[in-house]
Amino acid sequence: MITFLPNQSSTVLPPRRRRTGPFSRSSATVAPAKVAAAHRATRSVRSIFISDVHLGLRHAQVDRLLSFLNSHSPEHLYLVGDFIDARVLHMQPYWPPIYDRLLNRLAELAAEGTAIHYTPGNHDDYLRHVDWPEVAESNDVTVGEQFVHETVDGRRVVVLHGDQFDKVERQAHWLSLIGTFLYTMLLTADRAINRVLKWLRMKPRRISRYLKQTTKRMVQWVSGFKSKVRQHACENDCDAIVCGHIHIPTVRRLSPTSDNPDAKRPLYFNLGDWVENATAMVEYGNGELELIDFDQPDRVPPASAKSQSQATDQLTPKAAAIKRHLFTGMG
Repeated sequence: MITFLPNQSSTVLPPRRRRTGPFSRSSATVAPAKVAAAHRATRSVRSIFISDVHLGLRHAQVDRLLSFLNSHSPEHLYLVGDFIDARVLHMQPYWPPIYDRLLNRLAELAAEGTAIHYTPGNHDDYLRHVDWPEVAESNDVTVGEQFVHETVDGRRVVVLHGDQFDKVERQAHWLSLIGTFLYTMLLTADRAINRVLKWLRMKPRRISRYLKQTTKRMVQWVSGFKSKVRQHACENDCDAIVCGHIHIPTVRRLSPTSDNPDAKRPLYFNLGDWVENATAMVEYGNGELELIDFDQPDRVPPASAKSQSQATDQLTPKAAAIKRHLFTGMG
């Protein structure tokens, strides 16, 4: 069910309008709830971008993601790496029924005409080494190292996971594996502590989130992450770059280097994750890109009237095929 694309950009759609429309990140401070709701009512979702779902990790917020996907039928869905957490699955297999419901929804979207694009990350990098032309049956899910998406209004957006720019991941892989194990243990401890705090009617503490984001910021600094991201966007002649990996939801205009102050200043979007956060980016019908925080319900895009998922725990034949192929090469 997967078509592999070589390690090069694949342009998704040609521009259909002139270059207009802002980029933004939603939050409670952007607009009052009533204004935001009125604004949303005039927009439709054309594309959805999500990353770092980490299927296999017990603390993944799959129920919230499924709720969102159940009520939308975009033209494009981008799974921007670490959708499956092979590292955790190797340590302790975990696959509850809701995961199959999520795969059923992906199969439904594909049947409705949604183009699903999958770019692997460091936790599902086995997908980078599969000879897909030998095993693919159709093009329901397209796997590639990166994609270049063109918005409705003609802006070019390069989409990839971002571990390619992580010096620790590339040069000290063993350290990353240890970090995965420790983070998983910390998440478990964090949740247990917060259950006690809730029982005591005390404010919850997000220790794992704080340590994760602190560590990732250090990795960014050591790796020169943002400089590499800016350079990659410019090399692909793109107006924006969309990544995951860092787990810190971000929208930022990247500054040029001091030796080339007139260089292009692309926008950098980090999609966050579905473990500590619940964030995704959407492209609306007018070409606007917005990073949505699902902890701000007044800013969540309205459901598509035509989309009412019938996904169940029982895998459909199409979903079962997608599951088999997504696990091909894991070992």
